[in-house]
Amino acid sequence: MQSLLKASFLLLVLSMVSAKSFAFTLECKINKGVVAGVKSIHLSEENLYINGEIEIPLEKTRVKCGHFKKQVRFDGNALGYQIILKSCTSDAVLEGDIIDSVRQTVAEVSCE
Repeated sequence: MQSLLKASFLLLVLSMVSAKSFAFTLECKINKGVVAGVKSIHLSEENLYINGEIEIPLEKTRVKCGHFKKQVRFDGNALGYQIILKSCTSDAVLEGDIIDSVRQTVAEVSCE
């Protein structure tokens, strides 16, 4: 019984460590359009960071993308910015838009 508890505890610790160690960070770039004041965009787990200062929490959903079947979509809305990113391509790329609702400007973004 004691060895079963030790094995369960070890399994729990290993699963927690693996979840933390495989967190991802993607660099995003603006392909088309301009959103004033945006110099850098990073996607980290389920948050988007603009200029390393503005954090926008993202909701993850599954959407139908034609012949790609169901793919991942991230949506977020905070501090005057709206983010829509989808993985509806054959590459491992998230593409979408960043919208500045205050200045009413839109830019196309891709994250690799």
